[in-house]
Amino acid sequence: MKKTVTTAVSRKASIWGQTLRPRTLPAAVGPVLLGQALVVPGYFAWLTALLCLLCALSLQLAVNLANDLFDGLSGVDQPDRLGPTRALQAGWLSARELRAGLAVTLGVAVVTGLWLVLFGHWLLWVPGGLALLGVLGYSGGRRPYANLGLGEVAVWLFFGPVAVLGGQLAQHSPITPQAVAAGVLVGLPVAAILVVNNLRDRHTDARAGKITLAVRMGPSATRRLFGLLTAGPLAVTLPLWMPVWAWGAWGITGLAALGLVREMQRRDGAALNALLGLTALYSLAMAFWLWLRLGVAGA
Repeated sequence: MKKTVTTAVSRKASIWGQTLRPRTLPAAVGPVLLGQALVVPGYFAWLTALLCLLCALSLQLAVNLANDLFDGLSGVDQPDRLGPTRALQAGWLSARELRAGLAVTLGVAVVTGLWLVLFGHWLLWVPGGLALLGVLGYSGGRRPYANLGLGEVAVWLFFGPVAVLGGQLAQHSPITPQAVAAGVLVGLPVAAILVVNNLRDRHTDARAGKITLAVRMGPSATRRLFGLLTAGPLAVTLPLWMPVWAWGAWGITGLAALGLVREMQRRDGAALNALLGLTALYSLAMAFWLWLRLGVAGA
């Protein structure tokens, strides 16, 4: 009996682990760490930095659960789905369980966010409120903004300027030109993750009436957009006057970008799934490069 209970608990934990999509977390980690790394010396506090990271991770997990729940309830997820199996679609978790998980992750985000607002800058109310609406509004509600082709724009906004500059405000740090540039650039490869996802799902999304940017643009233009989002930040941060070590870091990151762009051109359908995690890792590498370029060498 004890073994049966242990097996059931282990299976449920495995299901939750898959449903939460931990491979997407590098996309949330990179922008936050970059923002904290660019805080003006003398303003940095470890507790604030950890709370910023916890808030971002909670929001990312909440997004994953919300998409599983709302796409399952709306009929977007069907048996011929090409992406990783969704818990509600497969019957692994009920809508009630997913709502409970969503409430927990959003609750952690709200509690940490309130702390940051109370002890940070009052302007954090604005991005904090927008982030909550963004989690629930991408695939939920009467008019999900994914249907308007705004998903990539929202991802860029929240994983770029909001993550980086919001971290600066939380630390009461002055907003520097380097931080603004970092916020604009670091969100682009994170948005590229959604481009991969929507290119893979363009046929089933169109059938379900989910008119994403990939549905609107078509596969060729969507692949070009992916190249722009991944390689673009490298192009505008070309280290013309930087030391040799910076050229090396830029070159390694550039090779990774070229590899992703090449695979994006070659793959389609379920074969694109492997690029989701790789693009998330690349976004983390891009955050590291931008810290080197704008923080270390740009100081």
